[in-house]
Amino acid sequence: MQYVMFGNTGMKVSRFALGAMTFGSRLDLPEAARVVDEAIDHGVNLIDTADSYGDSEQLLGQILSPDKREKVFVATKVFRRFCREGRVGRNSRTNIVNSLERSLRLLNTDYVDLYQLHHPDDETPIEETLDILDSLVDQGKIRYIGVSNHYAWQMALMLGESKLHGWAPLVSLQANYSILDRQIESEAVPLLSKLNIALMCYGPLCGGILTGKYHGPEGIPGGSRGATNRKVVEYVEDPGVRSIVAALVAIALECGLGMNQVAILWLMAKPYATTLILGGTRPEHFADIYSIAEQSLPPEVIGRIDALSASRVHTDFANQPFRWGPGLFQRR
Repeated sequence: MQYVMFGNTGMKVSRFALGAMTFGSRLDLPEAARVVDEAIDHGVNLIDTADSYGDSEQLLGQILSPDKREKVFVATKVFRRFCREGRVGRNSRTNIVNSLERSLRLLNTDYVDLYQLHHPDDETPIEETLDILDSLVDQGKIRYIGVSNHYAWQMALMLGESKLHGWAPLVSLQANYSILDRQIESEAVPLLSKLNIALMCYGPLCGGILTGKYHGPEGIPGGSRGATNRKVVEYVEDPGVRSIVAALVAIALECGLGMNQVAILWLMAKPYATTLILGGTRPEHFADIYSIAEQSLPPEVIGRIDALSASRVHTDFANQPFRWGPGLFQRR
C-alpha cells in the first residue's frame, strides 16, 4: 500500500480509503466486518462514512474495536436534519452539534479525524457553519474539517472567511472523480493543487460502469444496482460514453488488466488525487483493487486515456445542486 500526507495535515493516509456507504444496506454486519478487516490487513487506514448512509455509522461503530480504531482515521459527514423536527439548516450550529454527537455515539468514539460538510447549505450563513466547526476542533471532537460536493468558488469563499477570523481551515474536498467524471479538473483541481488541499475521490468506477459489466450485448443486468440508478442508465445509453468504454476495454487487454484496474490506476497517476474511496456490494469486489496497490500505468497509457475522455471534463456536476446566487448558495 502506498501512503501520502493528507494535504495540510499531519495524517499520513493510504492511497486507498474504504467507503462504508453500503454498510447496513448492501452489506450486513458480518460482511461489513470482513470488508473492514481485509482493508486493514491490506494497509488501508482511512474509512469514510456519513450520517446519511443509513446504518453505516452504527455498523462501523460495532466493528471498530478499540485496537482497530487506533489503526484507522475515521471520516464522516453531516447532512441529515435529526433535530427540531427538521426545522434547522443542514449546516447550522444546532444541526452540526446534534449530528456530530449522534455520529460519535453511533461510531463509539470520542472524536472523528475528519468531519465533512456533505453538501453546501443555502439556508445557513457560512460564518455560523465555520465558527461552530472551529469550536468543535478546539474541543477535540473533530481533528480536521473537510467538504464534499462543493464548487471551487465555494471552497475559496470558506477558506477566505476562515483566514479572516482565524478559524480552522478546510483541509480536504471529497468529490466525484473518474475517467467519466472529470468535471473537477476545470477549477477545483487547480485550487487544491495551489493550496495543497487533499482530494478524496469517490465513484472511481462510476457506479460500476468502468468495470464494463453494463456494456455487454445484454445491456444492464436485471437486479443490478445499475438497473435502478438513473446516472448509470444515462451513461450506458450515451454513445460518447459507450465509445470511451469500448476504447478502455482495448487498453485493458493491452495492459493485461481488468478495466476496473485500469480506471483505478489512471486515478492513482494523478498527483493531486490523495486517496481513492473504494466501495462495493460484496466483500470480493475489493480483491482486484488491492492486488494493484503498488502498480502503475505507463505514462503513454495515461495520456491516451486523458485524450479519449477529454470530453468528460466540461460536463455538469452530477451531485451538486448549487451553483451561484444573490445570497451565498443558489439551487440550480
